[in-house]
Amino acid sequence: MKLIKRWMQFLQGCTFLEILYLWVLTGLFFASMYYLTTLLPNNKLIYLDRPLTHSLTDFLNMVYFSFVTLTSTSMGYGETVPSGLVKILVIIEIFMGLVLFGILIAKFMSTRQEKIIEQLYDASFKEKVDKMRSMLYVYKAHIMRIVDRVKVTSIIRRSDILKLESSIIGMNNSIGEVRRFLIEEDKKSIVKVDDLTLGTLFNSLNSSVSKVTEILTLFNDKNYAWKKKTILKQLSNFTGYIRDLKGIYEKEEKEQLKDDLRGILRSLNESLKQLDVLIK
Repeated sequence: MKLIKRWMQFLQGCTFLEILYLWVLTGLFFASMYYLTTLLPNNKLIYLDRPLTHSLTDFLNMVYFSFVTLTSTSMGYGETVPSGLVKILVIIEIFMGLVLFGILIAKFMSTRQEKIIEQLYDASFKEKVDKMRSMLYVYKAHIMRIVDRVKVTSIIRRSDILKLESSIIGMNNSIGEVRRFLIEEDKKSIVKVDDLTLGTLFNSLNSSVSKVTEILTLFNDKNYAWKKKTILKQLSNFTGYIRDLKGIYEKEEKEQLKDDLRGILRSLNESLKQLDVLIK
């Protein structure tokens, strides 16, 4: 029983192709066993009322019979009849065929399910990325409207500061979500977070930092006292999240990052430096 249990555990650990190779080798193994067993007296395979001999043609008939038996079909028994010890080998091969074929089908279905799950995961993955980029774009759009109005009217209202604070809080929450998302996906499989996805997300982050820098520079040019404690705190968290993300991919993936992504990270670093100057 222990031997059978270990054998089953071994088979379950094999891949689909490994089980397929094992199935073919089993068919050839039993064909060889039939060939050797028929050397003994009273052990024969009778094919179309003629005992099989040890010629090449008859060995190929034994291979044929072996694979028919391994598939557990009865087609071959109308042509080939075992006798003597060959019957025992046939019973063992039928059992082996049922086990291997069952595991082969299970592996095939498992592979299909994994592909379906992977497709669903990829769709969900892209949806998450698009949602995060959309949220960052919404907050950037709010800031751009404030900038455009102030440039036209040269007037900064108290409501502009409130809108700026609300936009920065929203950006801060979105960037925190991006950070959690990338770190979680990195733990699952770094392959999933490819350079194109990283590039689009870091590009959005860079654009967000640039817009925040633009509006704060505009407020400074207008000599408007915007440095409220709540805004400075949110900006500190804002830059901290981005530096955390940037640091992860610069350290862990520095050998694999492509030039485009490296360029985006360098640009993001410059934007953060400009924002640091404004915050001080």
